[in-house]
Amino acid sequence: MSRLPLKLEFDGPSDNGDTLDLILETVRTHFEMQVAYVSEIVDGNSIFRAVSAPGLEALAFPGAVYSLQEVYCQHILDGRLPSVMADTAAHPLAVSMPITTNVPIGSHLSVPVYRDDGSVFGMFCCLRSTPHPTLGERDLKIMETFANLASRQINAGLRRRSEAAAAARRIDSALEGDALRIVLQPIVSLETGAPIKFEALSRFAGDPYRPPNLWYEEASAIGRQVDLEALSIVKALSLFDRLPPDVTIGVNASPETIATGVLADIIRTKDPARVVVEVTEHDIVEDHERLGLELDRLRSLGVRTAVDDVGAGFSGLLALLRMRPDILKLDIGLIRDIDTNPAKQALVAGMVHFAEQTGATTIAEGVETEAERATLRQLRVQHGQGYLFAKPMEVEDAKAWLAARCG
Repeated sequence: MSRLPLKLEFDGPSDNGDTLDLILETVRTHFEMQVAYVSEIVDGNSIFRAVSAPGLEALAFPGAVYSLQEVYCQHILDGRLPSVMADTAAHPLAVSMPITTNVPIGSHLSVPVYRDDGSVFGMFCCLRSTPHPTLGERDLKIMETFANLASRQINAGLRRRSEAAAAARRIDSALEGDALRIVLQPIVSLETGAPIKFEALSRFAGDPYRPPNLWYEEASAIGRQVDLEALSIVKALSLFDRLPPDVTIGVNASPETIATGVLADIIRTKDPARVVVEVTEHDIVEDHERLGLELDRLRSLGVRTAVDDVGAGFSGLLALLRMRPDILKLDIGLIRDIDTNPAKQALVAGMVHFAEQTGATTIAEGVETEAERATLRQLRVQHGQGYLFAKPMEVEDAKAWLAARCG
């Protein structure tokens, strides 16, 4: 059964290509061979995974599939053929196999490559069309050394492939099941303590527990970030049906997700005026123009925009000017112990001035003490979020929290 070609990723790139390619090239030239390759044994087939065969690419190329009945691999593993064949004509079994004449193969050197668990991954081989009279056991030892080097690269690639598959299963479980739920954390007026809005925060089930940022980082690594963020936003906005009609919810979205345009389609199914889209400043913005167009599109629907974690990202004021947010959320790192840190006070004062000049409002994240709150009020920060006011809570608890404060 043939499979589609698979490119394994290997550690240690060099100027001449991946480390494995360099190993194969070194082996091929050292033994004066025409072809060197690493194969994987899969479902009764030998599949070429990496190849050095200049001028013979039509014969030997990554993804080429040969039945184990056609090639030497299984016979070598089972001891019916030796690992070193200086002249294939000296081995009746090799002579009887069509591939020996069809390629042709005059000499052959091959050793197994093992996975970390000791099982056979495939073969590390080199060959040429003519006999190689000087090929012997000493060369086999050298070949085994190179095969061990290759196995390290192969196993590193296999581990990454396994980790990616496990990550895909975890993200799929979150997308298809109930592993993802939404909790709400209030944002209040620093002056009066009155509720302003809620921020929707993701929580994931699983054992062992992993914080939400790891889930989103993993989703990004396997190309599923947009899917996971979109689902979290759909779940967050579904909570409107269980909250008073004047409640606003802030949802987090990466620049990548916003740039796809998917948010507008989700948000327009609800009341856009009750939605704040929070863009994290940690994320690298690759296409400022596209992001700006989509933010304008959201604003045209009535959505307000916020930049999250201001003061923690790489982009600084230039990104803020490009995004023109309605709200600046000051990073928790700036807020922690701000009452005793004049440098932080100066930074926050500058950001407040920027917000006032651009018509944006300010929210301090991670407020935990009355001293921090008092200092932030003196600095004219308008709103706050943090454990001083309330921890993230389930939607029913959020309703009760609102009722207790709004009568």
